[in-house]
Amino acid sequence: MGLNRRTFLAGAGAALLTPPLLADQWPARPIRLVVPFAAGGPGDFVARLIAIPLAQRLGQAVVVENKPGAGGNLGTQSVLDANADGYTLLLNTVGMHAVNPLMFPDLRFQPQRDLTAIGVVAAVPNVLVVHPSKLGVHSLAELVRLGRQRPNYLSYATYGAGSSPHIYGALLQKAAGFTAVAVPYKGSAPASSDVMAGNVDFLFDSMTTCIGQIRGGKLKGLAITSAARSPLLPEVPTLKEAGYPALDLKFWLSLQVSAKTPPAIVEALRQAVAACTRDAGYGQSLVARGAEPFHLAPAEVQAYVNRDAARWTALARSIDIKPE
Repeated sequence: MGLNRRTFLAGAGAALLTPPLLADQWPARPIRLVVPFAAGGPGDFVARLIAIPLAQRLGQAVVVENKPGAGGNLGTQSVLDANADGYTLLLNTVGMHAVNPLMFPDLRFQPQRDLTAIGVVAAVPNVLVVHPSKLGVHSLAELVRLGRQRPNYLSYATYGAGSSPHIYGALLQKAAGFTAVAVPYKGSAPASSDVMAGNVDFLFDSMTTCIGQIRGGKLKGLAITSAARSPLLPEVPTLKEAGYPALDLKFWLSLQVSAKTPPAIVEALRQAVAACTRDAGYGQSLVARGAEPFHLAPAEVQAYVNRDAARWTALARSIDIKPE
C-alpha cells in the first residue's frame, strides 16, 4: 500500500515527525478513517482516494470505515469516543461542521470545540438539475421566472433538512424571490430518480453523482455551484455567471481528529495531508469524478475551517434552518 516503515522514516516523510518521541511511537499501527455516511457517496469516494497517498506518507495502512446515521453525527461521535491518539480520523463536511449544530442542538459534542481540522481534502460542487423537458425551462433565469409567476408551484428535492441541496435550494429562492416546496429524500439516488421521472422539479445534486445523467440527456444542468465551469460539464454556467454570485459556496470535505489529540501528531497529520492534496494523481482522480482539489498550507487549515463554517452557519440561519 505504500512505503514500509523503514523506508518511510529514512526518507522525506521522516521530516514530518520531528519530535523524537513521536517519530518512535506514531504511527505504529494502521489508522482508521471514519466516514459518517454510507458507502458509495461523495464523502466515501473522497475518503478512499485520500487514504491511498496518506497511507504512503505515513507508512501505515489507512482503513476507511463507514459509520452512517443521524446526519453524520453517529460516526462523528464514534471518533470522539475513541482514544485521541491520532489513530482515528474523521471525514467531515462543511454541512456537518456548520449546520448540524443548528439541526441537532442536543448533541453531546460541538464540532468547533471538540474537533481539530487537519486538512481540507476536496470540494464537491452541486449542479442545479431539472427534467430535460417537463418544465420547458432551459436556463436558471427561466426557472426563476416560472417560480415567480407561480408561487409554491415548483418543488425541489433535498437529502433532508440542512443538506446541501436544501441549503442551496432555499438560498436560491431567497436570492431570486420565489418560493418552492421542499421534498426530502434519503439521498442522491432517489432524489435524482424522481427528477428524471418528473415527480419533483429541481435538485441541487452532487456533481459526482449526476454527471452521467446530464451527459446522457436524462437531466439538464442549469448552473453549478463552483467558482468556475467544470471541464466535465463546460456547457453548464456557474451560479455567478447566471446572476447569483452570493451562492458561490464551496461544499468542502475535511479530515479532522479529536481536539484532544497531541499537537505534535496534529502537526504531522497536517503536513502529510497537505502533501497528499498536492499529489497529482490524487487531484486527477478527484477531477475525473467531478470533485475539485483543495490546497491549504498546514498553518491555514484551522483558520479557514473556522471562517468558512461561520459563513455557512450564518447562511443556514438566514434561511431559518431549525431542528427537525
